[in-house]
Amino acid sequence: MESIFYRYRNIIVLLMVIFAQLILLAWQVRSDTDVPMVRVWAVTAVAPVAGAIEGFRNGTTGFFSNYFELRNAREQSRRLSTEVERLRVENQLLKNELGSAQRAESLAGFQARNPSKMIGARVIGATPGMGTRSVLIDRGAQSGVRRGMAVVTPDGIVGTVIAVFPFDSQVRSVTDPGFAAGVESQKSHVHGVLKGLGTSSARVDFVPTGQKVEEGEMFFTSGEDRIFPKGLPVGKVTSVHEGANFQEITVEPSGTESAPEEVLVIIDPVHQEIPDVAPAEAPVFLAPDVNSGDQARQTGGTGLTTADKLRDQYKKIGEAQKHVFGVGAPGTLPPNFNLKVPGVNAPAEPAPAASSASSPATPGPPASPPSAPASASRGRPEDDRKTEAGAKTFVPATPASAAPAATRSPAPPKEPQH
Repeated sequence: MESIFYRYRNIIVLLMVIFAQLILLAWQVRSDTDVPMVRVWAVTAVAPVAGAIEGFRNGTTGFFSNYFELRNAREQSRRLSTEVERLRVENQLLKNELGSAQRAESLAGFQARNPSKMIGARVIGATPGMGTRSVLIDRGAQSGVRRGMAVVTPDGIVGTVIAVFPFDSQVRSVTDPGFAAGVESQKSHVHGVLKGLGTSSARVDFVPTGQKVEEGEMFFTSGEDRIFPKGLPVGKVTSVHEGANFQEITVEPSGTESAPEEVLVIIDPVHQEIPDVAPAEAPVFLAPDVNSGDQARQTGGTGLTTADKLRDQYKKIGEAQKHVFGVGAPGTLPPNFNLKVPGVNAPAEPAPAASSASSPATPGPPASPPSAPASASRGRPEDDRKTEAGAKTFVPATPASAAPAATRSPAPPKEPQH
């Protein structure tokens, strides 16, 4: 028996395989699946091994790939950081340039609107160690700057020049305790003196109690200090407190709020000329009195103030009444200044027409005979006729305002011509 199976073992194995295949095919047909069972067995047997191999390969490849990518990413991050820093610095420089351009445009517009003669300067540093709150500007004696000149910006006043060097100047800030300037309020026109407090604020002194000053109101320079011309902004009122005699007014200076880098030095204020010669021992520049500028604006360049014109008017009214000022006994009545004098305090009389420009003539010598070349040639023809009394009256072509012919002497008779 064993020899039969041993002898026909190949055929038996083949038959068993065929029989198994037929059973599997019958089961596949019955289960209605399209995947062969051999493939299912093969895939089932090979898939885990293939998955393990693929996972190992992906892990190894991903490790090296991530390593190189991380290395490149680090280098790229370094380059991007450098680029960001460069762009940030460039952006800041462009902002500074834009700010400088805007400030320069603002200064140019302020110079064009302000009639005062000014020169531009740049703030090059602060001087906190000199005992004052001051700054240095890059304009000095070579540029025409002198001690005592005003330094301003379009936003407001900055300070005054306290020391002049050949190419630089020291400017005392408006917040320095030693600073003082005449100011005037915008609404009520209250006058006072601006003084620094050594901080970012200042105060206005010598404003009597009872005068109206409101918080938020602006103060402007009054020109009474003969340093700052009238009308420049000073600052805004932050607090007002009533005192015994004077009010306590705190002001936030508008010219030093943004730490200006460019300023303007007023060389020639509009209300008065610069003095020709400054004192040798202390060359301090003083702007002219504001009143002279007001007078110049009132007179329009004629040199006569309102008081001068009023004096001339009263003088002419007195002359019209034959009154001599300064002469007369005590108790003498003054002239009537309400008297209307044509051309003085009343409209002037209209000028006569060309035909009546001459005044009425007074009786004069006998008229010239018709043979006179100048006047007789302009007489009417009927004037040459003889009157019934044998005399002739010559009536020249004179205006109606001239003297009538009856007032003239009769002319001698004219001999008849043959």
